[in-house]
Amino acid sequence: MRWIALPLAVALVTVTCGPNAEEQAAEAVAAAAAAEDSSMAAAEVAYDMSVFDTLTWESEEAALARGQQVYSFSCARCHGPGGLGDAEFVRGGDTLRPPSFREPTWPLAADTEGIRKAIFVGTTENMPHWGLEGLKAEAIDAVTLYILDGLGGGLN
Repeated sequence: MRWIALPLAVALVTVTCGPNAEEQAAEAVAAAAAAEDSSMAAAEVAYDMSVFDTLTWESEEAALARGQQVYSFSCARCHGPGGLGDAEFVRGGDTLRPPSFREPTWPLAADTEGIRKAIFVGTTENMPHWGLEGLKAEAIDAVTLYILDGLGGGLN
C-alpha cells in the first residue's frame, strides 16, 4: 500500500505546485518570442546588401515574372494577392495585419534596399526572416522589384 501512496503523493504535489495551463502558455509564448528575436538577430548578422549588386536579369520582364512567382508562393498569404495587407493570415492565434503596399504612407514605398532587408531579416511586426527561411538573394531581389513595380503594374 505504501508503494501506491508515494507516487500518488508526488503526483498530487506536482499538480498543485506546478504551473497552470495559463502560465505554461505564457511561458511558451515568451520562449517563441525569444527564439524569433534570436533568429532575427542571426538574419541581421547574415544580411549582406552587396550580394544584390552582383545580380543581373536577362530582362525586366524576366525579373518581374520571377517576382510574381515568389510573391504568389511566399507573400500573398499574408499581404494578399493585390498587396493590400488583407489576407487575414493567422499565426500563433493572431490575425496578422501586414502593411498595404498601396498605402502612400508605407515607409518602404520607394526603398529598394529597405524592402530587400525587411524580406531577408524580417521585422518585429511578424514579418518572417525569409533570408534564413529559404529565399535566395535572386528571389528576394525579384520580389522586391515586383512589389516596387506595383505587383506587375496592378497597383497603379
